[in-house]
Amino acid sequence: MSAGEDRGPAGELADLLVGALARQIAESGIRVFAVTSPASMVAALAARELGVPRLAIAGGFTALDAAPTPNVSLGERGLLGDRAAFRDQVFDTFTLLARGRAGVATAPAQLDSAGRTNLSGIGPPGAPQIALPGARGLPDNNHSPSRIWYLLAAHSPRQLVERVDVVCGSVPPPQAVRVLLTPAGCFELAGGRWQARWLTPGAEELLATTPGLGIERNGGEPVLDAPDPEAAAAIASVDPDRVRDIEFASGSEAGRLWAQAVAREAG
Repeated sequence: MSAGEDRGPAGELADLLVGALARQIAESGIRVFAVTSPASMVAALAARELGVPRLAIAGGFTALDAAPTPNVSLGERGLLGDRAAFRDQVFDTFTLLARGRAGVATAPAQLDSAGRTNLSGIGPPGAPQIALPGARGLPDNNHSPSRIWYLLAAHSPRQLVERVDVVCGSVPPPQAVRVLLTPAGCFELAGGRWQARWLTPGAEELLATTPGLGIERNGGEPVLDAPDPEAAAAIASVDPDRVRDIEFASGSEAGRLWAQAVAREAG
């Protein structure tokens, strides 16, 4: 899919959520952002266009690079290009994370009403119905005072629950900033509860499927269906091939977009 073609529902959702993430990164004041997916990479690159050109981008807390290209490879091969790494005096991403100076966007298998996260298994602890990769960076993320975003392609009752099946990341510190971006809108953990910041046009139906998450609303949340024009221009500039759409597509469409991206990167 090129920038000039019809985006379709997945593309519209990608533009809204990735554009929102880019804007929030740009306004957060963080120095380092760790990318964990193609969409989060696009958001970080777009944040540079939105006023923080010296934002350092880390690939899975490893290499910091001056100008990565949105890709599905990730890892050091995907992040390191022909240009020299730009560290801006940043040497230890984990230290910055612990000090509240970094940001991360991630997609746990489960996220609950208190901000706990799970990437180990679905089902009873010790006898999971589905085994998953393991905690990885979730314990560090949740314990950290740094900003953590949860960027989810679906607002699903399987992923957004009252209590996670396995606690990989514990309840975050009281003052830590935790933001959830889903097809239903933007939600922030405040006072131990998820608070709606803005909603999408289809939010009502989606929110009804996840009562356990306990999202609180004041009734006056704005309704958004597209990113602001500046953020939209930024993501279009850094991701003309629309790699961001892959995470928000499903079924055969997701497979088609992935295959196209792999072939493009191989070339």
